[in-house]
Amino acid sequence: MAGCAARAPPGSEARLSLATFLLGASVLALPLLTRAGLQGRTGLALYVTGLNALLLLIYRPPRYQIAIRACFLGFVFGCGVLLSFSQSSWTHFGWSHLVHPHSHCRIFPYTMISVP
Repeated sequence: MAGCAARAPPGSEARLSLATFLLGASVLALPLLTRAGLQGRTGLALYVTGLNALLLLIYRPPRYQIAIRACFLGFVFGCGVLLSFSQSSWTHFGWSHLVHPHSHCRIFPYTMISVP
């Protein structure tokens, strides 16, 4: 089959997704960076830019798409944890962000099975 991409070994995409999800969830360390001098939106923007650049350097297009999506879901989860434990009126919004990534992770297998 000329022109077909080689199949990845079974489970490699799952490992990639888990690793990059955890990388995105490492936003939980952002409060430590704010103590080092980075403030609010600037620190968050630099963090997201750095994650995206790192993933772009490590992975090529087919795997990059998997990595960036899983990383963003991990980032949303990590932000949800930060918001949930904050002392603000945004706590309930953080709870919804804790559920959001898991609902997407449950939908992906069904979509892959039903759409050829």
